[in-house]
Amino acid sequence: MYSDPLASSELCDTMLPLLSVIYKLMSLINYRIISLTVCTFLLSACSSVNLNTQPGYYSPDAYSQKGETKGDELPPSIYHPLPTKAPKELADSYNKALQLYRDGQFLLARDALTDKLLDTQSIIRFKAHLLAAAIASELDDPSKAMDMLNQASKLPAADSPDNQNLLNKTKATILEHTNNWPEVVKVRLDLLEHLPKGEGQENEAKLWRAVQNLTEAEMAELSQTDSPVLKGFLTISGILRNQSLSIEQQLKAFKAWQQAHPDHPAAIDVPQDFRVIANLNDMAPKKIVLMLPMTGKLESASQAIVNGFFSAYYHQKQPRAQIAVVNTDNYKNIAEALKAADAQNPDVIIGPLKKSNVTEINRLSPQHPVIALNQVTDNQRIPNVYHFSLNAEDDINELISFAKQAGATRAAILSSQDTWALRQSDEFRKAAKQANITITGDLSYQDTSKGRQQAVQKLLLINESKSRIYTIQKWIGEQVDTEVRPRQDLNYIFYAGKLSDAKQIRPLLDFYFASDVPMLASSTLNDSPPEQGINYNDIERILFAEIPAIVNKDSALKDVSSGRDSNILRRLQALGADAYLLANRYPLFVQLPTTRLSANTGIITMDQYGTFHRRPEIMTYRNGQLVHAVSTQFFPKKEETEQ
Repeated sequence: MYSDPLASSELCDTMLPLLSVIYKLMSLINYRIISLTVCTFLLSACSSVNLNTQPGYYSPDAYSQKGETKGDELPPSIYHPLPTKAPKELADSYNKALQLYRDGQFLLARDALTDKLLDTQSIIRFKAHLLAAAIASELDDPSKAMDMLNQASKLPAADSPDNQNLLNKTKATILEHTNNWPEVVKVRLDLLEHLPKGEGQENEAKLWRAVQNLTEAEMAELSQTDSPVLKGFLTISGILRNQSLSIEQQLKAFKAWQQAHPDHPAAIDVPQDFRVIANLNDMAPKKIVLMLPMTGKLESASQAIVNGFFSAYYHQKQPRAQIAVVNTDNYKNIAEALKAADAQNPDVIIGPLKKSNVTEINRLSPQHPVIALNQVTDNQRIPNVYHFSLNAEDDINELISFAKQAGATRAAILSSQDTWALRQSDEFRKAAKQANITITGDLSYQDTSKGRQQAVQKLLLINESKSRIYTIQKWIGEQVDTEVRPRQDLNYIFYAGKLSDAKQIRPLLDFYFASDVPMLASSTLNDSPPEQGINYNDIERILFAEIPAIVNKDSALKDVSSGRDSNILRRLQALGADAYLLANRYPLFVQLPTTRLSANTGIITMDQYGTFHRRPEIMTYRNGQLVHAVSTQFFPKKEETEQ
């Protein structure tokens, strides 16, 4: 587990007079060397005092209660009432905890799992640890969940094949909570081979969903496996990922694969995606209307979206829909623009783009399905209205999940004072609260050399450490052999700013002894590529979300600009390309909520409110080149230190 702050300010206030007395007494009996050592040790114990008490800090309890489960609940077969031969008192306690877990009362379920259940030598102990792991996962504590799972794996009961299956089912569910889909695939693939006949259908469906959640880079890595079963799943996932194929062509390709591999589990029990799209074949749109601002301030953004749209349009083989364009700037309000779009009797409308127009669309009850290219904060389902955008919220959620894969749950926020950066800080704060992430510091800095330096010092509590050293030296009257060190309760920093600023923040963190603390950022950081002649060390250990269209060099989308902000236009182009894909596939998301679509902006899903979300890829720079980041390489585990 990651350590909490090492000391409180009250503790240090109490210790300082005591240090003086100890020093003077020991000095009288020639124990000066020992006294200096003791003082230095006690000083070290105080060096991580968190003196930041400004409003806005978030310090949640170990767990936070949730009203609903996150993701799919574990199958009831994993945790079931214990045999009657178990001690009645312990069996009753376990069954109570189990029922609370099934009811979504996770805090109460955790409290019901007493030490007696976790330490008993009876048969209850194994399943109590599994249930404790499942509860910790639901409470967004993956480190605790894996610890409980590891303890369960060392118990004698874990040696039986059935209990090994229970272990792996629980492990897969924990990994799903942190979006660690490659590991989910490996665990569920193993389960597919070991579950008894008749028990593998649910696991197979979850294995397929995990495969659909893989990024292209993760697909390529797993394709090196020797497992013919996994290669089969990857192959048919590739059919659905092929954006040049129509629904009819994808079905034809799957049937050809099915005939060639009749014994494969997916050939016997066809994935639901293919069963659903077989019924959607006649629902491909015949006419699509683009409803965008083609003049004015948003002209360049709209043009990039249109370019991406037609890139995907012509990339798809025949048949293609008829396309019409409605320029919203030609109408006095969005209601009239929508009326003009409806008059064309389209199967789907893409747009509008401006947030104010999207807000108005939600109140207009469109006659035809609308995929708006922006979203509003209202969480409500509007008939015939869907939302799709490049919002920072999706980046932030993926960054948090990425860090959690390595057990990192303590973060600080550092941002520039630009409006968009402060807005991203708010979004991270909100997402962190929902994900049970402790925020240990929250600062914005002035865009000057001194402003950045002061912000980093304050964020790392460097000045407090210096102050304590000075106070100790003043009390004892001599120099103390110690060094300044930063706070020890920090796993990473969420940074809201541009790469040009980040390259100056990173060296400051290194200078103040925080070289092992990574910086995480949204794709906004990478709006412009690194400058020529940059010191590559200044931008390493900076991780950020990015869309596949920019990550993948063989992307079908062309580079739209060679300017410094070319990545912004490329993302808008990818947004337009994926809008075309969604115009063809949105009925699949409606009929099959677990649908995943691998696209130019990421792995696309849809929530219950009709909002499409993206799973971006997590990247970093190495020797000036974009590379995929691996969570365990950037979040070294901090050992707890006694006070």
